[in-house]
Amino acid sequence: MRISDNMRVNFRLVHNFRSVPDIVDMITTKTILIYVVLCGFIGYSEQKVRVKTQYGSVKGKNVYTVGKGKAYVAFQGIPYAKPPLGELRFAAPVSFDRWDHVYDATKPKSTCVELYENKGNEDCLYLNIFTPNINRSLPIMIWFHGGAFVFIYGSHTLNGVDYFIEEDVIVVTVHYRLGVFGFLSTEDETIPGNFGLKDQLMAVEWIHKNIHHFGGNPNKITLVGQSAGAVSAQYLTMHKRLEGKISGIIQQSGSVLVPWALSRYPRTGAYVLGGKLGVSTTDSTILLKELRKKSTEELRNASFSTHMEVVFGGGTFNSLLFIPVREPPHKGSYFSSMAFEDLKRGEFKRIPKMIGINSLEAAFMIGEFQAFNKYYQNYDQNIRRYLPNDLNSRNELAAKLIKDHYIGNHSFTSNISNTVHFASDDQFVRPILKDVYLASPFAKTYLYHFTYQGNLGKRNRTLNGVEHGEELEYLFYGKHQGNIDNDDKKMREKLVKLWCNFIKTGNPTPSKDDLFNNQIWEPVNADTDHTTCFEIDKKINIIENPHREDVEFWEKIYSEYGNRPFDTY
Repeated sequence: MRISDNMRVNFRLVHNFRSVPDIVDMITTKTILIYVVLCGFIGYSEQKVRVKTQYGSVKGKNVYTVGKGKAYVAFQGIPYAKPPLGELRFAAPVSFDRWDHVYDATKPKSTCVELYENKGNEDCLYLNIFTPNINRSLPIMIWFHGGAFVFIYGSHTLNGVDYFIEEDVIVVTVHYRLGVFGFLSTEDETIPGNFGLKDQLMAVEWIHKNIHHFGGNPNKITLVGQSAGAVSAQYLTMHKRLEGKISGIIQQSGSVLVPWALSRYPRTGAYVLGGKLGVSTTDSTILLKELRKKSTEELRNASFSTHMEVVFGGGTFNSLLFIPVREPPHKGSYFSSMAFEDLKRGEFKRIPKMIGINSLEAAFMIGEFQAFNKYYQNYDQNIRRYLPNDLNSRNELAAKLIKDHYIGNHSFTSNISNTVHFASDDQFVRPILKDVYLASPFAKTYLYHFTYQGNLGKRNRTLNGVEHGEELEYLFYGKHQGNIDNDDKKMREKLVKLWCNFIKTGNPTPSKDDLFNNQIWEPVNADTDHTTCFEIDKKINIIENPHREDVEFWEKIYSEYGNRPFDTY
C-alpha cells in the first residue's frame, strides 16, 4: 500500500489526538475514512483489542502518543480486588472474582478518596495497563504515585505515559487506598493497618500473573515510584511474596528510611478520629464496627481535622498520620520489623536499584511554613523538636547542635532558605543517602542528583534549586504543560531514556551515548568512601559524595547520640 502526501498530512493530524472521539470532533469525513483504512492496515481496530486474562476477557482502546504518534492500547480501570466496601472497609483486599463477559476497560475508573480535597471513591481498586503491542514480550514499569499516602501527587502520572510507550515499555499504574481508608491502625489485629500497601501487593501479583496477555514479560518487571510511591515500591521489595517476581526498582525522592515512611502515633490517631465521629471507646472492635457505619465524607472530613491536630501537635518532621505502620506479628501482617535494620542485614530483594534526590527537595514546603507559622514556633519553644524521632534520644545537646548547624541563633522560620535546607536534609537527603549506603553492598545501586532548573518543572523560583516532584513533568505528559522550550525537551529525552534503559537492562547507561555526553553511570562502590553520583543537568556530570558536609554532620549525630536499633533514619 502506498500512502500519498495528502494522506501523510492527515495521518500526522490524527497523531496529534489521543483517541477516536477527539478525532471525530475535529477532522473531515475524508480524513476519518483515511484514518480507518490506516488503522485497519496496521492491525489496530478498536473492536478487536481484546485480551484474555485468568479472570476473563478485557477490552481496551487504541490511542496514539502525543509525541511521535505511536499507536498503543490503553486498558483502564481493570479491577484487581473487590471493592473495599462494607465489611471490606479497613480490611485487607480480597481478590476479584472472574467475569463472564468482555470487561470494558476503555474508560478510566474512579481514583481513591484523597485527604485534602473532595475527590475519589472508595470503590477504587483498579489498575491501568498501557501497552505498545499485545503480541510481544516487553519490559514492564509498574508506577506508584506519590502524595504522602493521603493524596495523588501528579494525577497526570496515572495516564500520561506516552514517552515510555515510545521507548517500547509497558506502563501499569495502580490505584491504592489512601489516608484513613488505606492506613487506619489501632496497632492490633483488629485494625492492623497498611491496607494501601496490601492493595499494592495484590496489584503486583495480579500483574505478574497476567501481564503476558498484554504483551509483557513477567520476568522483566520494574517497580517505579516517586515520594510515597518510592517508599511503597521499596516496601514491596522487602515482602516475601514477591520473591522472583520483580527485577528492578527506581526510587524517586523516597525511601523506607524517610521519617514520613512510618507512623509514630497510629493508635492515638485512630481513637482521636473515633472521638470526632462520636465513637467514645478504647475497644478497637467497637471502633471498627462503628467506623464502618460512617459515610465516606464523614470519615474524610474527620480524618483531615485529626491529621492536622495530631501531626502538627506532634511535630510534622517526625511523622505523618494515616501512613504505613509496623504491625503486630500475625497472619497477613505486611511488615513488623525495622526497615533500617532489615536494610543493614540485606533482607530485601537484591535487584538493581536506581535512587535519587532533587537538589532542594523541601522547597515545596515554603507555603506551608508561611501558612502554618504558628505551629512551627514550637521549634523555638522546645529545642528537642529538632531531634529525629528515630534517633531514640532526647539529648538536648544533640538538638542544639542540629539547630546551630541549620538555623543558628534565629527563629525557626525567620530565614526560609535555612528552614528549607533543614527540611530537605531531614526529610529526604539524610535518609535517602543512608539507604544508598546500606543497599549498595548487596545490590547494584545507581544514585542520581537532579539539578536541572527548567521551566517545565517550575516557574518563578523563590530559591535556587529543584524541588520535590519536578522530575515528574519531564517523565509524564500532561495537558497542563503547554509548549515547552528546547532545553526542557532535551531534558525530557534524557530522563525518559535513562529510566527506560534501566527498566530494560537494569543499567541506566548500558553503553556510551551522546545524549549523556558519553558518560557511563557506574553503580555505587560499597568498598570505598566515595559515593559516585550521576548529576542530571543541562550537562551530565559524574560527581562524588553529594551533600557531603551535611551527610557527615548527621552521621556524627547518629553515631554519638543515636541508640540502635533504628527503624527509619
